[in-house]
Amino acid sequence: MQWLMTLLTFALLTLSAVNALSASSYSEEDALYSVDFAGAAYCAGTLGKGVENWNCGACKSHPGVTNSTVISDSSLTKTFNGFVAYDSTTNRIVLSIAGTDPLKLKDWIDDLDFVKTEYPMCAEFGPESCSVHEGFLTSYNVASAEVMSVIKSYKSSHPAAALWVTGHSLGAILAVFASLDLTLNGGIKVDNLITFGQPRGGDSAFASFVMSNLEEYRLVHFQDPVPHLPPKDLLGSPFFMHPTTEVFYEQRDSTGTYKVCEGQEDETCSDQFLVDIDLLNHLHYVGFDFITNYLGCKL
Repeated sequence: MQWLMTLLTFALLTLSAVNALSASSYSEEDALYSVDFAGAAYCAGTLGKGVENWNCGACKSHPGVTNSTVISDSSLTKTFNGFVAYDSTTNRIVLSIAGTDPLKLKDWIDDLDFVKTEYPMCAEFGPESCSVHEGFLTSYNVASAEVMSVIKSYKSSHPAAALWVTGHSLGAILAVFASLDLTLNGGIKVDNLITFGQPRGGDSAFASFVMSNLEEYRLVHFQDPVPHLPPKDLLGSPFFMHPTTEVFYEQRDSTGTYKVCEGQEDETCSDQFLVDIDLLNHLHYVGFDFITNYLGCKL
């Protein structure tokens, strides 16, 4: 009996250590760094100005950026805005992708469809096929070739630099597609992936595929509605699913306490809310105000 109690105690201690390690691997300092670049993306391309000369409001928090390249592409129905920058202070290359115009966010939510399409990379690099949101994938594919080309150029100029990828809202899920593309098709390691207010991108098989190939920290601010779209279930059947790891900021104050949540969906984190309708939560992350930032991008 004593040996059984010893075994159980060891198992519990091991589980606690694993949980502690998982929680401690999220760095809020990294999130504070990334959110500036996520905000700066709204000052690029058709959304605003400032990144090309690195003089936007968020840009000024990182004077060590010595080079930046705007990526802005569009098709008949989709537009991609973002940039790549090199920060000499941290020796990092940062890919940041903008989301939807913050002033038109409600319209974007109202118009969002839930059409899925096959994601070829799951079948090519994974154990099974998977499906993703057709519109999100199309939005990334508009600029995928340029993203790959610019990142390769920056890595050639700064081979020892770490690659960080980030995005807010729609830009968050595009950052995931970009990271998979760079990792699997480009053979380029993504060293850090932190996103803010990310919508669900695909089914459970896609979420598992992401978890097998990337380490992501996906921040959710309290009752932000966007991470609950598209829905997890439809007519009683599994539909879309998030990958791990969610970092759930559990207060209206975006700089308040947070919980690190493992697994594809954790019902003790943002899933605890049946209905999330607070758009202001979507526009404030770790102290960064995306509305004020965006208005500055338009000046």
